[in-house]
Amino acid sequence: MCGIAGFTGNNESKIGKILSNLAHRGPDTKGIFCDDFVSLGQTRLSIIDLSNSANQPMFYSAQNGACSKKINPKLIEKANIGIVFNGEIYNFKEIKTKLSEIGYTFTTNSDTELVLAAYNEFGKDAVNYFNGMWAFCIYDKKKSELFLSRDRFGQKPLYYYADNETFVFGSEMKVFFDYGIEKQINTDSLNYYLMFGITPKNQSILNKIKKIEPGENLIYDLNKKQIKNKHNYYKINFDNKNIDIKTAKENVYNLLEKSVKRRLLADVPIGAFLSGGIDSSAIVYFMRKYVKDLKTFSISFDYQEFNEADKAKIISDKFNTEHYQINFSANDVRELIDIMPYYFDEPLGDSSLIPTYLVSKVAAEHVKVVLSGTGSDEIFAGYQRYYEYKILSQINKLPSQIKNIIAKSYSIISNDNDRVSKLKILLQSPQNQLYLKLFSNAFRVENEYKIDIEKLNYLTKYFIYKDKLHNVLNFEQNIYLPDDLLVKEDRATMANSIEGRMPFLDYELVNYVNSLNSSLKLKGKTGKYLLKQTLKGILPDEILFREKKGFGVPLKYYYKKELKKYTEDIIFGFSAFDYYNKTIVEKLWKSHQEGISDYSHVFWNLIMFNKWYETHIK
Repeated sequence: MCGIAGFTGNNESKIGKILSNLAHRGPDTKGIFCDDFVSLGQTRLSIIDLSNSANQPMFYSAQNGACSKKINPKLIEKANIGIVFNGEIYNFKEIKTKLSEIGYTFTTNSDTELVLAAYNEFGKDAVNYFNGMWAFCIYDKKKSELFLSRDRFGQKPLYYYADNETFVFGSEMKVFFDYGIEKQINTDSLNYYLMFGITPKNQSILNKIKKIEPGENLIYDLNKKQIKNKHNYYKINFDNKNIDIKTAKENVYNLLEKSVKRRLLADVPIGAFLSGGIDSSAIVYFMRKYVKDLKTFSISFDYQEFNEADKAKIISDKFNTEHYQINFSANDVRELIDIMPYYFDEPLGDSSLIPTYLVSKVAAEHVKVVLSGTGSDEIFAGYQRYYEYKILSQINKLPSQIKNIIAKSYSIISNDNDRVSKLKILLQSPQNQLYLKLFSNAFRVENEYKIDIEKLNYLTKYFIYKDKLHNVLNFEQNIYLPDDLLVKEDRATMANSIEGRMPFLDYELVNYVNSLNSSLKLKGKTGKYLLKQTLKGILPDEILFREKKGFGVPLKYYYKKELKKYTEDIIFGFSAFDYYNKTIVEKLWKSHQEGISDYSHVFWNLIMFNKWYETHIK
């Protein structure tokens, strides 16, 4: 796991400066290569093959195997290809064996060398053989090209900038800040952020900096100084195969166990996040089969409803793990609000970045790799909003008079103005915008933000299936998963210099579950039906069938008490960039203070953007 960066041209001092701001992603070693065409750099978090021979940038020739600049600079002249690589290829030993059988030579035990050898043999199609997570740039001297690739689901980040003369890439946007790219807010991305708390999958919050998408390759021509090709090598697909529940359970069990076992490959200590929910508990169950002294980590906050220590302890006791549990308070959250924008180079409106960062901080004191349950909800259909969408999409087809009666009836039985006002807006929305508004953090009150939702209608391209659940899962796997959850996990773990691995995102498991009939995933109101049935008798019922809880922070209380003045000043004292109506936000703030509605997500979006702006732009 590492930080990578590079640009066209020879400038060793500049690439060195850039790498200094990626040191948290790779504190173990730093490597630089420069020639007349490119400057490449990597900061390394050593996980597999801890020797110096596995350092990067790494170069490779089929005759001589791998070499790094520090190990054998003379061999670099003979090597045709070099790499800076962030990630892990979990099946690299299997591919390595096949390549060895046809004459390839290897001089390290690293997966980095395997990536180079596979590229030498298969070209850009090499990525189709990889099972893992990655973001890399291969420098192909012979072709005078840079080949950049990002893993199927976007577990590892990869940004780039291109103009008529220059190409720059890197793991984080700090690369571009240090390089000197102009910082100009992308207003379309800002509107997207206000809706969803994230930025678009191929754009960033700044105009000139873009993202390589999940499952995408990019080729840059060093002679012509232009992007030669961009293409997706992987696409998320759904089917409705009628497989019986018994067979489906057996296959899911075997695929998940295989995925966990793959992700135990490491030459350093390994542990697991444990919240006490189904997903992390399942990971711990499978890990316990193969890890002798398993360490697990969880946190809690200073409000009982955000304390899941008892649930985590049930799993820890059942599977005999060495468990670490630490309680955090509003003061810890305040400190993080100040420092997180440095690590999250784009604003992220997901407050669970706080517990993710804190549990990573706890884990980093004991291990260097952690497994988590991230991705399960988006694969197995775990969120309540999936059921809500099915119901709303049916109601939305009714005549307007009946919809008005339903909205009025709901307002009588509910004392939550937030949900009532949003329901009214949803029932007035076109069908093609329904899930976008339901999923969004906005659209709770009229004119809450100045958002032109028509510009976001292109997102309806993910709603191509007859099956409503598969449409929303398609949206979630393409949008919410890579641009929220995986951003959060990558930045939070890397800020603490540990590697996060996600067994639920093994592409063989995802492909299989996506091929199944949706009735196996959402049965009535029961989400994750297939996964729960698979784990029945393995996990305690009080874990399997408990009400779903998010990885939350007691912000709704902090805004009223411990952090009221602090967050109020951030929201209403910000004047550096005019993008929201403070009069409307004042009404929401007042409503929140009076306990009428919970607008925590709205305030968090604003706080994160304002602090990000002050950290990186002002």
